[in-house]
Formats: sequence, C-alpha cells, structure tokens
Amino acid sequence: MRRLTLPALLLLAAGSLAAQEPARSPHGSLTLSCATCHQPESWTVIRISEGFDHGATAFALSGAHRAVPCRACHASLDFGSAPSDCAACHADEHRGELGPGCGSCHTDRGFADRVGMTRAHQLTRFALTGGHLAVDCVSCHQPRAQGQPQYVGTPTDCVSCHAAEYAAAPNHAAAPFPVTCEECHRTVSWSAAGVTAHPTVPVALTGVHSGNLLGCTECHTSTPYSAVARTCDGCHQDDYLATSDPPHTATGFGTDCATCHPLVAGWAGATFDHPATPIALSGVHSGNLLACTECHTTTPYSTVPRTCDGCHHADYLAATDPVHGDAGFGTDCAACHPLVAGWEGATFDHPTTPVGLSGVHSATLLACTDCHATMPYSSVPQTCDGCHQDDYLATRDPDHAGASFSLDCTDCHGLVAGWAGARFLAHDGGVSQFLIYSGKHLNRWDDCSDCHAPGQPYASTAALRCLDCHAEVQTGKHAGENYTPSDCVQAGCHANGSKE
Repeated sequence: MRRLTLPALLLLAAGSLAAQEPARSPHGSLTLSCATCHQPESWTVIRISEGFDHGATAFALSGAHRAVPCRACHASLDFGSAPSDCAACHADEHRGELGPGCGSCHTDRGFADRVGMTRAHQLTRFALTGGHLAVDCVSCHQPRAQGQPQYVGTPTDCVSCHAAEYAAAPNHAAAPFPVTCEECHRTVSWSAAGVTAHPTVPVALTGVHSGNLLGCTECHTSTPYSAVARTCDGCHQDDYLATSDPPHTATGFGTDCATCHPLVAGWAGATFDHPATPIALSGVHSGNLLACTECHTTTPYSTVPRTCDGCHHADYLAATDPVHGDAGFGTDCAACHPLVAGWEGATFDHPTTPVGLSGVHSATLLACTDCHATMPYSSVPQTCDGCHQDDYLATRDPDHAGASFSLDCTDCHGLVAGWAGARFLAHDGGVSQFLIYSGKHLNRWDDCSDCHAPGQPYASTAALRCLDCHAEVQTGKHAGENYTPSDCVQAGCHANGSKE
C-alpha cells in the first residue's frame, strides 16, 4: 500500500471541506425559497411566484408601485439593502423647501395626485378655493435659480399673479381701483366681479342702485371714479326738474330724493314725511284721504296756511249751532273738533270755574244756549244768581231775600234738578254757633221759622245759648254752684245735644 505524503493529505482534506460548504446567495439575508423567483429550467429566468407577498417586507407595494419593475428599486441583488424613503428613488424637485415627507402632498396612486397636494395647501397661508383649485402648481410656483425658494415665501396677494389682468381691465387704473382684487372679484369666476367694498354712504349699492342692476359706468361716467356726484340730484337733477305731480321745483321740495322716494324703479311709492306740527297728516287730513294739492293750493308749499282757520275760516263763519263768530269761539278748531269728516263729535273743554259742567249743568242735560243766551259767550253771567235770580226772589220756604240768604246757591243747594235736598251748611260747623244738624238736635227743628222770626233777616236772630233751652242746669247737681256757662258744649262737659 502506498502511503500519502503529508502535503497530499492536507490537499485532500481541504478538498473534502470545500465540497461540503453551501453556495452563497447574492441576495444577502433573504430567507425566501429560490423557487419563489427562479425557474428549474433556467436559473436566469425570473418569474415571481403568486404566493410572494411584498407586503410582508418592510415596504408594501400599493398604487403605482405595483407596476414598477423590481430593478427600478432593487439596483443591487442584496434586496434587503433597498432604501424605503421617497427621496432615494424620486429626486426632490423642491430642493428641501418642503421637508423630506413626500407623503404630505404625493400619494402612490400617482406622483401628481392633486387631492393630497390640495389638502396640504389648505394649511398654508394661501388656501386654494374656486378657480385656484384647477391652476397648475407652476403657474404660481415658477422655477427659479438654484438656491432661491420656489415655494416658501411665494406672494399671496392677488396682484402678484394678476397684475396683467388689472392693467388690461377697463378703467381699473384710471378709476383708480385698488389692487386688492378680492374686494370685487371671487375665485369662483374672475369675470363675476361684485363690488362688495362699495361705501354705504353717500350712495349704497342697494335697491335700484344694486350692482346686479347697474354697471359701474352707469354712475361713474368719468374718471377717476371718486369724481362721481355724491348727492341724489347730482345724478337725478333732470328727473327733479321734470316732475309735475307735484312740481318739485315750484313747491320748494328738497333735492334729497331719498327723503320721500324708496330705492325702486320709477320712483314708485313716494311718501313725504310730513311734519307733525302745526298740522299732522292724521284723521281726515290723512294722506290716504287728501292729495297734497288740496291743502297746498299755492307754491311754494311752505306758503300754505299753518292754522285751522287758515283753511277752514269759511266753515267757522258758516257754523250756526252754535254761531261760532258771534259766540266768540276761538279759531283753533282742534280745541273742540276731532279730525273727522263733517266736524262731528265736537266737545268744548268747558272751564271748571266759576261754573263747571257737572250735575244739572251737565252738557248732556243742557244746550250751550240754555246758559249762553247772549253773544259773545264770554258775556254770560258767572255767578249763581246771574242765571237764578228769579228763583232766589220767588222762594218762600224759607224767604231767601227776606232772610238775607247768600246769593251763592251752592252754599245750600246741590247741583240737582228742582233744587232738591237743600241744606244750610252753616248750621253744621259753619258761621253758626248753633248746631242743629247733628247729635240730639238732628230733626228737632223742621222749619227755619222755629227760631227765625218771619220777615226778619236771619242774620238778626240773636245767637242762642244752651241755657236758653236748658234752664234745668240751674237745678240738680249744678244748684247753688252759680255755674251759668254761656255754652255747655264749649265748657267741654257736654257733647252737642247730649245731657250726659
């Protein structure tokens, strides 16, 4: 048997070890079976097995990434070393201005996915609305030289993008309109401009002046626009001069049309704010019943009479029930007459003194001429006996004249028919010292003549004293006391008419 030399043994051992070592995978730590991608018929034929799930890796494929060739991302056969950040595959066109998170604006459905971009844009200083939603990004974010921001710091004012439109628009520069386009224009449609910033004074865009009915140049006929007339007659002087119902100029109407006219077409519905004094348009004077020219018969209107009799003097003179002129009634018709047709319901505010219209004197019982028998009415007697002297003289129970009763009938009589219920109040604490209408004296004397001698003035009757009737005071407990008071009541012992 041949013996192998030591070198030969070493080479043999090395060859056996090499035959037992497995082949190295070019895919690094990939643990998938080779058959997942390689085919038995050819090692170089690649066909991905349907059982392979890329989602089980660190980067799930979705959207447009599903159609990308493997080599586009896996430039190296070491699949585990493929980067997963967007910038590794997609060049940053924003030069780092917007940060590394492409997902803020882009999605894997398509790199130019506007939904994500728009959503992110709403969080900036310039939210996209209306027509701005359809504008291509580079229309506002135009490429610039290296190192200059393309997105950050982009101007947000309208004129930075729309200066050309402003310059080309009729009258914008000449007016001059401000360059703050948003005051008139909306992002929905540039052509649907509405002047929302128009001043409310002196002329607001309301009513017939609305921007929906008028174009700017209908009022702003010259430039700059600030030169436009600022008063009603500045635009409507011809209308003012041509008006004949009523004639505005001749009547002296003011030139502030809005005082009477609403802001409607044709000046319809004019209402003049008539002064409340001296004559208000109420009652029969209402504007619904009278036309202006029924009172304003001359021009200017300020020359119209300002008192009742200025218009109604003929009615005043013609009144016979009562005769106003002869009676001396005042010419202020409203003092008695309400503002109704036919002067109906007149009520004279009769003075309460010296004779008020109460009791039997009430106007519901007497006509004016029952008392006012002469003219003027101010000549009527102002005392009771001025009207009732005959009653005073004819009275016999008691004889008023003979008894020298007062001529002021109200001292005893109430204001009732037939003078009923007369009561001489002086005997109840008035001028008389003798109280016959209270206490035990009440109803004891029925006739005045019981104390007052017929044919003698009542004032001449001697004042009666208690002792004139009550002589018994000299006896009983007062006997021997020599107590002869002139008036027991005044002495403070006896109440009126009482022996207690």
